[in-house]
Amino acid sequence: MTRTPPVKIESRKVDAHKGVFGRLLLVGGCRGMSGAISMSALGALRSGAGLVTIAVPSSCLDIVAGFHPGYMTCPFTDDGSGSWGTDAHAMLSDIGHTFDVIACGPGMSTSNNASLMLGELLEQSVPLVLDADALNLLAMRRQNSRTATWADLLGCRSETVLTPHPKEMERLSGVHSRDRSSQIQAAAEITKQTKTILVLKGGPTVVIADGMTWVNETGNPGMATAGSGDVLTGIIASFLGQGLSGWNAARLGVWVHGKAGDIGAQRFGHAGLIATDIIDSLPDAMKILESN
Repeated sequence: MTRTPPVKIESRKVDAHKGVFGRLLLVGGCRGMSGAISMSALGALRSGAGLVTIAVPSSCLDIVAGFHPGYMTCPFTDDGSGSWGTDAHAMLSDIGHTFDVIACGPGMSTSNNASLMLGELLEQSVPLVLDADALNLLAMRRQNSRTATWADLLGCRSETVLTPHPKEMERLSGVHSRDRSSQIQAAAEITKQTKTILVLKGGPTVVIADGMTWVNETGNPGMATAGSGDVLTGIIASFLGQGLSGWNAARLGVWVHGKAGDIGAQRFGHAGLIATDIIDSLPDAMKILESN
């Protein structure tokens, strides 16, 4: 375990521009859950992403766009109930390749149309971060195709980071959320079959890849609050967009997320800490990276 950053990042050059630090597409949100993907986007921006665009059902666009002016929004077709339309996956196919990284899942829903979008993403040759409902959709696919291996279900064409909390890991693996050691073993098996990186959130968060395990030591119980994981999704996507490998982006993302939570807890305490406090504390956490 480590209290120092697991990865160093280079200082920014004086002639740098926003295109150098990653073009990110964040896919998520639906009526009633538009805040999740908005916080992912802010997490990405506060951890250094150059350009962030949110793909969201059109009826949620104004809410998401009004959350913060720093990111762009892209309206996808809507099914009339505030979720994804029948041709949303085709729109994703058209634009996905123009981004450096795609993160998917926060607030997305588990509708049939959302499942089609996940299937489209898994065909993209773009690094992915899959969280929340993207993981729940993967779990549903596994339940519906019991003979399929993880390689069949998650045959990603590029680096992919999965970020389940213990209950999402239970849905994915069938291992109870309270059996931490067995969940870590299950995560190791998934990464062995698929060459993905898996971030098993919790206290402490563990990052697992084929043959490698890293345990984080930043963070605190106050981070067990709604939206905290959505912020982490954006941070990891940001580091992928800035050129880090999946393994390094996942570890550094977890470390910075936890450090921001620690900084926020110093001001608000554990019980009072909320996800936007973690976002607001990210600049101070990033300063630590710049000084190393």
